Amino acid sequence: MSSDILLSVVIPVYNECAAIGNVWCQLRDALSAIDGKVEVIVIDDGSTDGTWDAVIGFREEAAGVPLVRGLRFGRNFGKEAAMLAGLRLARGQAVVVMDGDLQHPPEMVPAMVELWRKGEVDIVEAVKRKRQPESGAERLAASVFYRLFHLSSGMDLRKATDFKLLDRRVVDQYVQFPEVGRFFRGLTAWLGVHQVGIEFDPPARRHGVRSWSLSRLFGMARIYIISFSSLPLRLVTWFGVIGLLFSFVLMLQTLWYHGTGAAEAGFPTVILLILGMGSMVLTGIGLIGEYIAEIYKEVKHRPPYVIVERLPDEESS
Repeated sequence: MSSDILLSVVIPVYNECAAIGNVWCQLRDALSAIDGKVEVIVIDDGSTDGTWDAVIGFREEAAGVPLVRGLRFGRNFGKEAAMLAGLRLARGQAVVVMDGDLQHPPEMVPAMVELWRKGEVDIVEAVKRKRQPESGAERLAASVFYRLFHLSSGMDLRKATDFKLLDRRVVDQYVQFPEVGRFFRGLTAWLGVHQVGIEFDPPARRHGVRSWSLSRLFGMARIYIISFSSLPLRLVTWFGVIGLLFSFVLMLQTLWYHGTGAAEAGFPTVILLILGMGSMVLTGIGLIGEYIAEIYKEVKHRPPYVIVERLPDEESS
């Protein structure tokens, strides 16, 4: 894609009316230090507050410098869908993806662009020095998820974020993926392109309500691990083999006791074995069902989002 636009900044937002104004002010100041044409793309992921009206106001205030473009979804389709829509719309030679809650500092964008301009860098990733303040349960759950993901996929994403600069070549490759269920951090790491990191300390959220929760983490972990690995299915197979070997040993022991006349009533043992093996079978069926459910979602080929409103290109309006 040839374009005279140097940089596109994609910001997915959901009910960020309280924060988006500060994001816009800081981002506009940061982008003024970049030598080249810049566009800002805001994807409203079905917000129910005044977020979309605020985006329209930014467009009027900017008066074309930088270019402000936007899409509004009919409902909340999720951050992954919003990022995909923004990447599809972006025209820049480089594209920065960042959150709209100021936890991804806009003042870092010029430094990311400078690293990219040095050449031979496909992705500039903002890497957390430390995680945001969270409860012990959330910290433990996140640690378990990243360890399981690393074990199953071979990719270590413990300090990774969605705050990235992508070269146009990477963007074109990403948007061509046919899958509906996406994991932005995982897929950009899976590409295996050359990337460098730039560290930052994520500031505390000052506006709005934090949408992160344990239930959301568990749901995302289920989808992402299934999307990137068949290891859970292999574990079911190995558990089945271990159970078969254990049953064979137990059978030999039972026959030995029966032959020597030392057999005793083993009703509790039988019950425990039935419960244990039954639980293993049901767990295996459940895991297979999870994979089938994800396959079912993919083969329906439903669009990942539905656009109900868009800001027309300023150059053609």
